[in-house]
Amino acid sequence: MAKNRFVTTVVALVGAAVVAALFHFNRAATSYNQYVVGNLIGLFWVPMLTILFVFREEPARFGFTLGGSKRIWFAAAALFGGLLLLMLPASRWSAFQDYYPIFRRYPEFAGVFAKYPGVSPWSAAPWLMTFAEVSYGMYLFCWEFFFRGYLLFGLARSIGWPAILVQAAAFGLLHLGKPAAEVAASFGAGVILGIMALNAKSFIPCFVLHWAASLTFDILVIAGRR
Repeated sequence: MAKNRFVTTVVALVGAAVVAALFHFNRAATSYNQYVVGNLIGLFWVPMLTILFVFREEPARFGFTLGGSKRIWFAAAALFGGLLLLMLPASRWSAFQDYYPIFRRYPEFAGVFAKYPGVSPWSAAPWLMTFAEVSYGMYLFCWEFFFRGYLLFGLARSIGWPAILVQAAAFGLLHLGKPAAEVAASFGAGVILGIMALNAKSFIPCFVLHWAASLTFDILVIAGRR
């Protein structure tokens, strides 16, 4: 159908532009607030405005709905259990210890991590760390909407299941610069999350899984820091 081809073409062009822009922006961001706001604009507002004013469609057609049967949520819980078994040893690897939590890279959290690892940031500034994890959850919500919502459902309108591979490749690209083990695993993770989203007709289960894993890993890294 002509409308589906139009949607897929625009999604591909917008998606490529956003991924290219964020690939450079995320490396140049000098503050946490800049990082979060820039990604919120690129990953949420750009695709959402395209859906509403270019396609004139409901966001639900792009996975923006609660969706998900009990089977999907059970699968998400099972995947989290499997991830936990991997995260427990990985959280002690030096590559992850040196990189996470990601907040420590930005000046807003310099005071919080001034005495780290001797003093846990959760003890030094519990409210600031809570803000960090919640705001990062907002960032991951936008991330999942973009990849497992906008890109996945928009591309699938014309090309079907290969859309899973395309969004997973873009997902992996934006992991470059992170620890090598995470980069290597990101494509496979993107494929699994894409399959989950298509079955759920929603990106929400993917977001919940992604945020739960991110928060848990930060806690494990801090707890395991020597």
